[in-house]
Amino acid sequence: MRETDLDDVFAEFERRSAQTFRPPGLAAAGRRVRERRVRRRGLLAGVAALLLAGPGGAYALAGRDDNRPSPAPRPTASQTDDRPVQRTVTVPGVLGKLRQLHFVDARHGWAFFDTCDPEDVGSTDCRRDLARTTDGGVTWQRTALPAVANEPTTPGGPILLPVDEQQFTVATGNRYLVTTDGGASFTEHPIDAPPRATQLAVASRNGYLLRCPDDDGLSRSSCNRWQLARVDDAAVPAQPPVDLAGNADKSLVEGGDGRLWVAVGNGDRMTVAVSDDRAVTWRTLPTVAGAARLLVSPDGADAWLVSTNPENGFDSASSKRVWALTGDRWQEQPGLPDDTLAAAATNDGVLALTSAYGGGGYWVDGRYIDDPALRGRQRDGGEAFVVRVLRDDTVVMSYPTGIFLGTGSGVDRSWTQLS
Repeated sequence: MRETDLDDVFAEFERRSAQTFRPPGLAAAGRRVRERRVRRRGLLAGVAALLLAGPGGAYALAGRDDNRPSPAPRPTASQTDDRPVQRTVTVPGVLGKLRQLHFVDARHGWAFFDTCDPEDVGSTDCRRDLARTTDGGVTWQRTALPAVANEPTTPGGPILLPVDEQQFTVATGNRYLVTTDGGASFTEHPIDAPPRATQLAVASRNGYLLRCPDDDGLSRSSCNRWQLARVDDAAVPAQPPVDLAGNADKSLVEGGDGRLWVAVGNGDRMTVAVSDDRAVTWRTLPTVAGAARLLVSPDGADAWLVSTNPENGFDSASSKRVWALTGDRWQEQPGLPDDTLAAAATNDGVLALTSAYGGGGYWVDGRYIDDPALRGRQRDGGEAFVVRVLRDDTVVMSYPTGIFLGTGSGVDRSWTQLS
């Protein structure tokens, strides 16, 4: 991924003071982000907590050391000013409001509609529908859900667990509704017996996951030590040489090249182990103080550590830190903008970033490039984006009522806004 740099159009005084510059309202924005996340976590208690067992687990924000580069120049705006294509998700015969959008690549996505308020858990007359697209959201086709999907559910509504364009799970609170044929048919499964398609939703692309021994990866069992396992229960040749204590902050990432990455946070220090041969052998990379998250590009070519963690919001006016893996060593790079909320790695050595104030851009070679197509959320006073990068290098920036879908490569992307 790539991080931000500050713009050279500012005066020398501004560049010298960039490390201590704090945009107005940053603390308040961070507090609002944290409060929203706390509320959301409360609503999704139960099944939603299961997702944290997957490869994207977050880490606590850590401290700094004194060996950091000088502040980067002020962000330079992108030269393009193209507005995103606007698309409204409408499906003939479907009632209710659009509640969730999930894309698995640039062309394939799922949309969930509900006539009931997601917070009204006692509703018994809800109408819930699923739709799918195979052309990037240009057209949508209704996918009929079993009638049990309309029953009362957990706060926040059903949990959606997509794997790809064929495999999809709707978790209603007491059962899983699963399709493996693109929505042509669904099967029902007890909440304590998730099928393979459901487990794959919280596993890496080839079915690896971190879990308690004899767990299914979804039930969030409590144990003293986790382990690397496979959804198909095939034996893992060797466990990663890092401490997978039950209360440790840990995550698993698998890149498109098949390499496995396991990161463990211990206090303010993070250690990463990587395997090039499907867990037959491992090598341990140097521990880094101040890192909070591991990011790996979809093709697996680039790995990064960043200190920003969207679960914690902002707690410092100083620039967010970033390290790039060069050979077998982490090298610190110029930091991210102070208002960075979240970061995700794309291919070609680029990090996609979102801001606490809405909008987003890219970090490339130590410089921040703003994307004008995403600025509308700032002008509208919209909530901040959450950013993901899909398996085909498509960038998804989500906000409560829709998403921005960025196709292309590097910083050269075309954006579609779907809501």
